[in-house]
Amino acid sequence: MEAKRMTKAVLFLLFFLPGALLSPFRSEAGEAPVYSLEECIQKALEFSPKLKELQQEVEMAKARLAEAKGYQWPQLEVLALTGPAPKARGNQIESPHRNDRIHGLGIFGSIEIKAVQPIYTFGKITEAKKAAAHGIEVDRSRLIQKAADIAVEIKKYYYGHLAALEGKRLVNEIEGYLDRTIERTKRLLEQGSEHASELDLYKLEAFQGMLATYREKAEKNIALSKEALRTFMGLGKDADFRLKETSLRPVEVKIGDLDFYARKSRELRPEFTQLREGIAAKRALVEFERADYYPKVFAMAFYSFSEATERDRVTNPWIYDYFRHRFGGVVLGLKWNLDFGITRARVDMARAEQLKYERLRDYAEVGIPLQVEKTYRELMEAKRNIEATERAYKSARKWMVGAVMNYDMGIGEARDAGDAIVAYGKIKEDYIMAVYNFNLGYANLLQSAGLSVKDVAGRF
Repeated sequence: MEAKRMTKAVLFLLFFLPGALLSPFRSEAGEAPVYSLEECIQKALEFSPKLKELQQEVEMAKARLAEAKGYQWPQLEVLALTGPAPKARGNQIESPHRNDRIHGLGIFGSIEIKAVQPIYTFGKITEAKKAAAHGIEVDRSRLIQKAADIAVEIKKYYYGHLAALEGKRLVNEIEGYLDRTIERTKRLLEQGSEHASELDLYKLEAFQGMLATYREKAEKNIALSKEALRTFMGLGKDADFRLKETSLRPVEVKIGDLDFYARKSRELRPEFTQLREGIAAKRALVEFERADYYPKVFAMAFYSFSEATERDRVTNPWIYDYFRHRFGGVVLGLKWNLDFGITRARVDMARAEQLKYERLRDYAEVGIPLQVEKTYRELMEAKRNIEATERAYKSARKWMVGAVMNYDMGIGEARDAGDAIVAYGKIKEDYIMAVYNFNLGYANLLQSAGLSVKDVAGRF
């Protein structure tokens, strides 16, 4: 008996215990992942094909700098040749062969080596390095600017999804009160009560139809905002996920004055960074092209060796045999390219590019502060709207609840309950939009002031 009980216990453990232990893991594995706002932004930045493209442009700019630096080091040139060589016998005084006839063929091989070390280029290499270094900062700033744009885009859809969820909850809340009121009105009409009329019923049913359209709109916005987040984050088409937050609340932030954001925009905006670095790069390119007016001073070491069959070696220093020789040396050289207007045209073109960037800077110094002020005032307007509509919708809800209860108890009018329901729905909708505008407005203000750059710059 004891053995049978032990066998049953073992079988129970083998068949039932694994399922009991593994079922919680299956449940957790089947749950949709939950993402916070920061996690959504991080995944979008990691996935973005545009950011990957811009990262490659930064790498290309780094390669240009490496190329510019490479010109300051010796440049080695090696030329190796092999092929047939005419037969030549004799010495430097007499020979049975002529150099305008072929008396036979042999094989020759030669190698020439030149090592050139730039000494002074009148700033050409230095300015090339400067231009390349500033170009890296321009491309990196473009990368950071695009990352900041993507972060704001994610915030727009994140807050939009929460706003749509709030809208759907609002519809559900109002629908309950509205259905009660319609049912009560129909009963009173059947009883011939003076507290309700056909017009009251028509009004309530019209609002019921409007409520249905609001529900469809909320459902559509929920689906679209979620699909936009899924696309930006690089999730699969059918991948499900949830947001960490389930309700829309105003972000808790301390808002500075307008001068603070305007001042920060000049320091941090990627556009200003691009213009500053771009102007410096173009200025260096002007000097780079101007250096072509002057010669390049260099040192060169060279060595040439050639050997051939069927040819006697000639050792007379005044006679040079291309197919069989050996010589080398070290020299100091000067190279000067003179042209008729080409260098000047290149300098003028580079200077025009520099002036173009300077005009863009002048435009940015006017336009960006205006953009900062616009986003700042929109944010403050949304903040005031939140304060106003929050008080209003709370009062409207008390009005709605009281009016519907009075109507249910027979001491109120149908039109009063309907008006209260409509007013509450409209004011609560305005509050939701005010919160959405405030949250997104703060994100836009940080972006226009360049402060959002701090959130993404460390990720690249």
